[in-house]
Amino acid sequence: MAMEGGVAELREAHRLTGHTDRVWSLAWNPSPGAAGAGPVLASCGGDKAVRIWKRAADGSWQCSDVLEDTHNRTVRSCAWSPDGKLLATASFDSTTAIWEYSGGDFECVATLEGHENEVKSVSWSASGSLLATCSRDKSVWIWEMQPGNDFECVAVLQRHTQDVKMVQWHPILDVLVSVSYDNSIRVWADDGDDEWHCVQTLTEADNCGHSSTVWALSFNQKGDRMVTCSDDCTLKIWDTSADLSQPKTGGNHESWQHLSTLTGYHGRTIFSAYWSR
Repeated sequence: MAMEGGVAELREAHRLTGHTDRVWSLAWNPSPGAAGAGPVLASCGGDKAVRIWKRAADGSWQCSDVLEDTHNRTVRSCAWSPDGKLLATASFDSTTAIWEYSGGDFECVATLEGHENEVKSVSWSASGSLLATCSRDKSVWIWEMQPGNDFECVAVLQRHTQDVKMVQWHPILDVLVSVSYDNSIRVWADDGDDEWHCVQTLTEADNCGHSSTVWALSFNQKGDRMVTCSDDCTLKIWDTSADLSQPKTGGNHESWQHLSTLTGYHGRTIFSAYWSR
């Protein structure tokens, strides 16, 4: 990236080729030593495959592994566990696969089944003990990781009225946010007795929310702001007054408020937003 007159200029440094259909999702390994030396990137797409990319000593990027023959339809989303040891992949075949890097190879160690149709997104909690998935079946599932790479479904959340496009865990708290084709943003939290509830719904009418499909969200590093993007061509910034000093029991999960709307920059649907760390 070069700065000229205060304007950032992005230049292509590398081009990674290998997928034979559209690439839907990318994920950097947060702890790459767990999956090999140096930076590790996962990608997935319409060719039903997941590719693992690593940077060679000479700086070039190479595909080190192709994870295939597990999903039989598009792989829509991929996400690394916080410790970098596991990779979750969500597919239109209604399943989510869990891959472990061991002995120099990736092995599918679990397949999570239950959604009625396409799984659109997968996300790990900050602790790595919880996994969330969402689907065109309008539901959000929360899975708890047990010893031996066993995953138990602990909640099926069915408050959305349309296809759920994305789920994302808060970077500190065990609080989950989902966005949907029903134009809403929902905040989910555990009541302390292992019962998950929708504690806040952000809509156009009540909270200055989106007027069309909400495609994605991203938290800032501190977790007191989030950004959402939509078919309505806007980005919306949300702010919370939750006590972030209490990772497990922080209250006021339902305290997200609209801060600002960024509009007039995109002329078509905004499918993705990412908050810089």
